[in-house]
Amino acid sequence: MPNQIMRSLAGILTGRGARAAAGATLIADGLVGIDVPGGRKRTGVFGSLVVLAVGLLFVGIGWWWHGQHQPYAGGTSATATVTRVTSSRDTDGRTMYSRILTFTTSDNRPVEFTEPEQSSKRPQVGSTATVSYLPQDPESARIIPETDWLPYGIIAMGALAAIIGAVIFVVRLVTLVAGIYLLAGAARRKVRQ
Repeated sequence: MPNQIMRSLAGILTGRGARAAAGATLIADGLVGIDVPGGRKRTGVFGSLVVLAVGLLFVGIGWWWHGQHQPYAGGTSATATVTRVTSSRDTDGRTMYSRILTFTTSDNRPVEFTEPEQSSKRPQVGSTATVSYLPQDPESARIIPETDWLPYGIIAMGALAAIIGAVIFVVRLVTLVAGIYLLAGAARRKVRQ
């Protein structure tokens, strides 16, 4: 009698219904993720693709931003001096400052331009910065910072998110394949019976 109960229990646990339920659960978990006890949220294939896309977007933004701080190809460099400072208020009511820089081109023409980036720290009038400009368009000058860590930080964070999204995608893809395999196995058992 106990042997028959054990065989019956094993049949229930490994039978068509258990395989079908496990397969359907794995497919649902692979596609959209299933919330697990304790409030931990899991993402599925679609969520992992969103994480991957956002990560790649941040890599692209960081790369573009870094490129805006590089010397122009075929451009000329000069030392610019902060001659004035402008201020404005941001949406939070904080005062933000922009440097107005002046430099002299290679043909001795003075050029003044406003730095497009703002800072909450007031710049010092008389300080200097290296700029790169195109000889035919010196007003398009850009500041070349000594260190450019922020774009690299954005690239690194974006790359990390993209890697996490790719790994989750692979894991969820394996979960989907396992779910499909279990459902197909349950369907094959039904046909044989």
